[in-house]
Amino acid sequence: MTADLPISFQVTADRAVSGLDPSTPIEELARWTGEMARAMIARGDACPVGEEEDVTDLECRLTHFVWAERAKRFLMLYRDVQLQLQVASLKVKDGQAGKEPVASLYRQSRRVLGDALREWEADFTAQHEALLRNENQRNRQLRAWKLQHNPWPLYRHQLETISRQSTELLEEYQNLTSLSEQFDELRVLLRRGVSASEEVMAKTLERAREITTFITEGDHDPDRPGIVAAKLDDYIAEEGSPPRLDRFTNAVTASIAKLSESQRVTVSSEDGMLKYKEVNFRRATDQWISAEVMPLLYELWELSEQTNNGLNVATMNVRNRALLLSTEVKAGHDVTFKNADLAQPFGSFQQRTSQRREVYAEIRKRIESLIDTNLRLTSVYQPVPGFLPLPLQSGINVFTRRQGRLVTGVRTWLADHVSGLSKLLGDAAREERLSISERTVRVIRQRTASPDNAAYTNILMTKGYIGESFLVGRENETEHLRQIIDNWKVGFRGAVMLTGNRLAGKTLFGELITNRFFPSLTIRLRPFSVVTVGGRRLKTTGNLAEALSFVEKYTVQSRPLVWIDDLEIWWDEDHTLAANVRALGEHIDDYSARIFYLVSTSNAVYKHLDRFLDLDRVFQSEINLDRFALDDMQRAVLIRHGATHKIMVDAEGEPISETAFGQMVKRIYRSTDGNVGETINRWAYFTERYDAERVYQPKAKRYVLPAFLSPDTATLLSTVLLEKRTRDYRLRKLFGPAYGDRYGSILQRLIRIGLITRNNDSTLEITESVVNDIGRMLETEAYLTYSK
Repeated sequence: MTADLPISFQVTADRAVSGLDPSTPIEELARWTGEMARAMIARGDACPVGEEEDVTDLECRLTHFVWAERAKRFLMLYRDVQLQLQVASLKVKDGQAGKEPVASLYRQSRRVLGDALREWEADFTAQHEALLRNENQRNRQLRAWKLQHNPWPLYRHQLETISRQSTELLEEYQNLTSLSEQFDELRVLLRRGVSASEEVMAKTLERAREITTFITEGDHDPDRPGIVAAKLDDYIAEEGSPPRLDRFTNAVTASIAKLSESQRVTVSSEDGMLKYKEVNFRRATDQWISAEVMPLLYELWELSEQTNNGLNVATMNVRNRALLLSTEVKAGHDVTFKNADLAQPFGSFQQRTSQRREVYAEIRKRIESLIDTNLRLTSVYQPVPGFLPLPLQSGINVFTRRQGRLVTGVRTWLADHVSGLSKLLGDAAREERLSISERTVRVIRQRTASPDNAAYTNILMTKGYIGESFLVGRENETEHLRQIIDNWKVGFRGAVMLTGNRLAGKTLFGELITNRFFPSLTIRLRPFSVVTVGGRRLKTTGNLAEALSFVEKYTVQSRPLVWIDDLEIWWDEDHTLAANVRALGEHIDDYSARIFYLVSTSNAVYKHLDRFLDLDRVFQSEINLDRFALDDMQRAVLIRHGATHKIMVDAEGEPISETAFGQMVKRIYRSTDGNVGETINRWAYFTERYDAERVYQPKAKRYVLPAFLSPDTATLLSTVLLEKRTRDYRLRKLFGPAYGDRYGSILQRLIRIGLITRNNDSTLEITESVVNDIGRMLETEAYLTYSK
């Protein structure tokens, strides 16, 4: 350093440059920037400005007009080095940079700053000595400076600003370090969700191998079928409740909620100007995970659940076959069988699972790549706007103008109009020639999702609760329930009934409430399943009183929520629905001060039960979910559509406008009376694959069910609708001899034309795509009350 530079600055600058080392905390860089700024300001302030200014003082004029400019530039350079080293440090913490490249960056920074400092010294010393040697040149320079405004006040302000920016960079770094740790937690949670689905899959396959080995490697003796049946009963009894995806998505949602909603991120410096991003990490992360990760995570869980359900079906099939063989053996019949034949359903299961595993592995690879590559704090430094930007055409975001379409439309309108009347008459004649069964089958086929478009429809028709990412609307209902829960917490009764037509969203809304207000205190009761309370397990039957007694016994020290979805399915041969509902009412009367009861059922069942059991007395509030606003419906469809990453186009392959998208939703909304689940399902039914990246909805007539009800058909359908799911033996018991005379054949006809579906477990229910149509038809003919 020359003597013209103050000693305090010389020492500080040398220490600030030589101290750059990977082991040096970022806080030290900000402190050194502040010390250098203060030393520079002290040097400039030593020379007066204004009335006391001496225009002939060469040292002071050089300080204000030359030295201060170089001081500002050096301090800016040091600030920029601090920024780069901060980013490098964050990338190391994020696992995106190795230690050696970062150490190289520190060495390069020391060299650049050292060269800049020496250049500054040399240039300033040379100019100072030149002016001292040449009096004429010195006088000309002093006169020139005299005519200029003294720049020191501006330089002083700039030095203070740079020092403050360095401090703000440090604060930003500390905030981002904390955010980086939160993203670490978020990645761990998502990986747990993936691993949990893998564990379900692996456990299912291991159980299948165990059962197959037990069957095929056992002795071949007459008692073998009975032994197999007993063993399979043990397997069925030992099966616990599978993990739920919402357990992981709730944790993810809670983790996202911790992220900052407003954080300034300095991403670069250009010509001395710092470039910033204002980032809402919470919203950007939530949107990205909802669009990019959650659909894939749902597919993983869907595959693992399909595998688990497939094993359950195979187990039941083999068990039933073994029981039949055992019965025949006990009856003295000559029975021949092979263990391998008995285990054949498991072979078919393993073959199907092998194909499913390949799909599973591919999806898992994609989701893990997204999580590991993109879901990192340092993605904010990528040269794109914002943070974790969604793909450009994720949903309906970008639309092209279709020029020339209007002219083409005008040209073709006349020809279409001329032929329209004759076409209409021809269609009407053909319609009359179709039988009622043909028209019914046509509706069922039209409302069936296309297998070619499974990647799209699977996401659209997602069932159940997988987090709040896909939820819109229901704000008034949620607030209503929150007030009831708040009152229950201070001692009032807690019992709420959710009602609505099929697909009105009762299950999804119930899961929303349980996860939002009772995230770890919810007990879900379903018949013929396993419930765990306080570490104790109960395999439920159709006896709701027994299940409620079990809950009451082991929740003395807690205040849980009991969630009973689809109340109408609580019955068996020994317990009627009415008896179970009476037991529920008594349990609510006794324990609703410490247990909150949330129950759902259809409008028809509620009206039917209320006539005899006075449900309005049992439940302090009934919340009906049939109403769903059009704006919310359009957003609900748009969110799910966006999650598919498909582009909605017209018949010519051109992206449609947002207005047109809304009109398409509105058309379906009106036809379903605003039922949220049915609208989304029909959107999926009517959407077809255009190509790998695009989907479209053909402009075809959308058919409705013909009037087909007869008194016997209406009676049978009303019974199945009220029970939601039933069985043949149940119908035989209800209808008695008339079942064999009339209703059995009607049931088979309804199954053949698709109005009633027989599930894998042999239960019967009205086909989902037409269940609300049938409910409205039965109401119109006064067979039951379906709408609220």
